[in-house]
Amino acid sequence: MKSSKLLGKYVCGSAMALSVSFLLTKASSAANITKLFLTSGQVDLAREVVRLPLHRGRLSSGETVWFVLTDVSDFDTSRKMGLTWAPSLSKAKDLPSTRVAEMDESNNFTFKSGRVDFSPVQTLTAGKAPNFFPPWLARAGSVGDAHYSPLVRVANRNDIVFNAPMIAFNVGPEKISFCGGNPDYSVVTDSVANICPDNGTVDLKLRFGFADGKHLRYLSFDANSERSAALEASTFAPAESDILKSGATEIIYTIVNGRTGRNDPERQGLDSALKGEGPSLDILAQFKEISAGYSPMWDVQLAEWTKEAIEKNQRKLVTDGDDLTAKSEAGLLVSPGGGPVRTTGILVNCPVVGFTNE
Repeated sequence: MKSSKLLGKYVCGSAMALSVSFLLTKASSAANITKLFLTSGQVDLAREVVRLPLHRGRLSSGETVWFVLTDVSDFDTSRKMGLTWAPSLSKAKDLPSTRVAEMDESNNFTFKSGRVDFSPVQTLTAGKAPNFFPPWLARAGSVGDAHYSPLVRVANRNDIVFNAPMIAFNVGPEKISFCGGNPDYSVVTDSVANICPDNGTVDLKLRFGFADGKHLRYLSFDANSERSAALEASTFAPAESDILKSGATEIIYTIVNGRTGRNDPERQGLDSALKGEGPSLDILAQFKEISAGYSPMWDVQLAEWTKEAIEKNQRKLVTDGDDLTAKSEAGLLVSPGGGPVRTTGILVNCPVVGFTNE
């Protein structure tokens, strides 16, 4: 059985190798969900997981596909199935990376293509202090083939597009039955906390971030960058890169060099996360509510505090996309390559779950 990643952290030469579990969760507080968007999910903030229905489908070539459904382009379908309405996904229906499937009368999926190898060991080695980002080594724990992306167009249902990320592939239920936890990450995706095929459920680890000045919980399934996939404990899906050009995306900001210190209330960023202090606390740019422009596919934009901003103690926790834009326009936050904060060409699949009241 593949281990559940590197347990703990340790110094290795000039770099630090570490478990990525702390990048995904932090100690739970007395927080409550104030607005739940993914209504098919049961959120447990004590464990920082959401329980979703586990679906079993198949490839047209016969292999078993285990997956979840989080978002859909059609409003009526979203209400019937408890999924998040993401109408902009329809812009991706004709992309080469969007897989094609059919659904029968019982809503069983048959996919024409798309495979994921879950056997690699997720590895993340931080860079040299004090700039732990970029990591010295990043290897994803699961890798999609040239035909895999989480988006699926259902040809016999008016080309409705679902966000249907894969959880396991080509294994029977007995191989992925970890109802009590401690899953084998060589057969399931690395964000699984518990999975119980007999009950048709999977518990997935929540991620932490901000939107509109409020705390946000979300999920992370796929990235077109292996480095991002390793950081997010998600699947490396290079084929999904074409979604960036479709317009079916939202913007998420990731701070590179925010303040560090596990107990610093202004702590934020990739340097802090890779140092082992907690999640990077990214900011979803314009999200306030589900609207016609919503998409779970997020265009990652890296933001770096300038040396002058740091020296003048202007480096603070950022929780709102408009605030980050203002700081970029003021020259306090820049792209790591210089100039205004802009797209990096990195795409992540991160469906929103809900706001909390922390």
